[in-house]
Amino acid sequence: MYEAFIIFSQANNTSIERYAQEIQSFYANSAGEKPLLKVSTQTIFVAFEGIQFAINRNCQPQVALESKEISRFAMSDREEIAKSTCRLEISGTKDPQMNYFNDFLFLIQCAEQLGTVWTFNTRQGEFM
Repeated sequence: MYEAFIIFSQANNTSIERYAQEIQSFYANSAGEKPLLKVSTQTIFVAFEGIQFAINRNCQPQVALESKEISRFAMSDREEIAKSTCRLEISGTKDPQMNYFNDFLFLIQCAEQLGTVWTFNTRQGEFM
């Protein structure tokens, strides 16, 4: 199972639709399997034949509190991370053979195209 937070800088308030466009653009130019994307309110579902990812845009009040807590694990940019009020929360269904690990990384890479972000591995409790 894949899980990560993509923490936005305070200046980056990208919409879920813009992130979906970035994912579509990436896979349109990819030779690999093309996922089915569905955008619903503040969530994107990215479905491949063997796995599904859900990506939630979360700007709820607890994000600001959690950003302060998470920032202590950062090697740099702690102050900026601590000010974050929005993030993407990526989760994927089980993938025991890690067949879709690269796709998990590609989803993170697409978020990095949107501006300044930091990726926090929630399962490991560390920044990637």
